[in-house]
Amino acid sequence: MRVSSINLYQNSLNGVLNSQQQVEKMNQHLITNKKLLTAADGPSDMSKTMFLTTEITLTEQHLKNGTLLENALNFEESTLDGMINAMQRARVLGVQSGDGINGDTERASLAQELRQIQNQMLDFMNSQNADGSYVFSGFQTQKKPYVFDGTNYNYQGDAGVNELKVSSSVYIQSNDTGQEVFDNVFKRFVTNDLTANISTTINDQKAYDSFHKLNYDPITLANNTYQVQTTAGAPDTYEVLDNTGTSLVPPVTGNYTPGEAINFNGIDITVTGAAPSNEQFELAPPEKDNVLNMLSDFIIALEDTSLPQGDYVEAQSDFLVGLDNALESVNLTLGSIGARGNSLESVRNASSSMDIINQQSRASISEVDFAEAVSNLQKAELALNTSYSSYSRISQLSLFNYL
Repeated sequence: MRVSSINLYQNSLNGVLNSQQQVEKMNQHLITNKKLLTAADGPSDMSKTMFLTTEITLTEQHLKNGTLLENALNFEESTLDGMINAMQRARVLGVQSGDGINGDTERASLAQELRQIQNQMLDFMNSQNADGSYVFSGFQTQKKPYVFDGTNYNYQGDAGVNELKVSSSVYIQSNDTGQEVFDNVFKRFVTNDLTANISTTINDQKAYDSFHKLNYDPITLANNTYQVQTTAGAPDTYEVLDNTGTSLVPPVTGNYTPGEAINFNGIDITVTGAAPSNEQFELAPPEKDNVLNMLSDFIIALEDTSLPQGDYVEAQSDFLVGLDNALESVNLTLGSIGARGNSLESVRNASSSMDIINQQSRASISEVDFAEAVSNLQKAELALNTSYSSYSRISQLSLFNYL
């Protein structure tokens, strides 16, 4: 068989080029630390690698979201801690204002300090994070939550709650609104006197609060009215009835003395005038307000030197009960923040563990075994050197060498 010189040279050159290509490929494996340079190197493994890379990228984003969430929760927690300290100081001053030795000067001094605390609370409630967004405005992050209209402090935000995705299926709330934390606070439950000869005051707030929560009817308001019916006799008697004049279960009855208090579920009921009579009072509708307005009402009472003592005591009770309710709301929010932080920590730990597993799995599929790669490179270089030597020898073949 005859072999032309051009074919001989071409085949030898192809062998050299193929050997060079193999050396270059082995070098690329080592330089890039990749076992799979193209899909052709392993279609199935490349598909698995792409899937694992996607999972790793998502996990990294979830972990970044977790860091953002942690920062947001820590900032809000710090702000609410400041609110609690301010409210606790306000409560101390509220209790102190009830001392019998306080005169107009002392009350004015207390009012001045409470106004400073009110300004401090307003700053906390209008807190902004690092990017200038208001923390408690809901979705209205560029709108100041609380603004004074000349009479009251009003909430300007909305009820929007943001959530951050911290895993493939877990979303955690990242903010609380001022409406929920500061405005969703009950004022003190009270009664309203409906007739002229009756006076009701709360002597046991806890007992009355419990009774009010169990019996107040927000649908049929007439059911919140009660009658105190006195009957002449020897002795005179009284009975507390519902709005239809029906006896309660169990009946509430006793001997009647005009001006003597009747205790009924935490309420002192005082009826004046001779029997028989029928006087009425009602459970006042529950109202909600924020602590800033509660402070304003109490400051006005402190600075009003003409306010009767009985009205002042009622104003003090309104303030202390409302402040306690506000403290409870903030504490509940702090508890919620703590629970969210614990959930975040659990999810982050699980995500970090899965990320490590995915990284290891991807490495085992797509990354180079250096010992094997170096050995393959040496083999490729040996083959290349052999090709060079063969090409050199073959290129010198000629019949003229033997003439």
